[in-house]
Amino acid sequence: MPTLTHCKRVWTSFLNAGGFDVQVLSGLKLISASKGSILCELQVEKQHLNRLGGCHGGLLSTVVDIGGSLAIAAENMHATGVSTDLNISFISGAKIGDKLSINSRCDKIGGTLAYTSVEIKTGDKLVALGRHTKFVRLAHKTNAEMDKAASEATSPE
Repeated sequence: MPTLTHCKRVWTSFLNAGGFDVQVLSGLKLISASKGSILCELQVEKQHLNRLGGCHGGLLSTVVDIGGSLAIAAENMHATGVSTDLNISFISGAKIGDKLSINSRCDKIGGTLAYTSVEIKTGDKLVALGRHTKFVRLAHKTNAEMDKAASEATSPE
């Protein structure tokens, strides 16, 4: 299955869970993906603003969280683990109507931890840089179980 198609399926499962992600990032568009890397876009809307009219730091932190998770999905992972560390540097602002370009990559995925980097830009302007570490040991097990179930469902009898 192509990487972008796989990542879209993972993202749809996030949205179908109905939690925070669907409330804040329902407009996130997955643009392209290759092994360990994904490019997404998000139009800044009124709900994404802080009281001063700029893009809220909580939104940008959420984007780093989801961007890191989708970069792990781009490693052909169905489950993407749980966050152990997330940091973000806010470089410049974004305002309503700006289109955020979110370039995420999985820098390393091991048996226990995955390390990701996320760059958020609007046009040529760098808005934020983030790093996201996730615990993936149990995700590896879940992925193996899902792969086995998929294989059994598609194998001829």
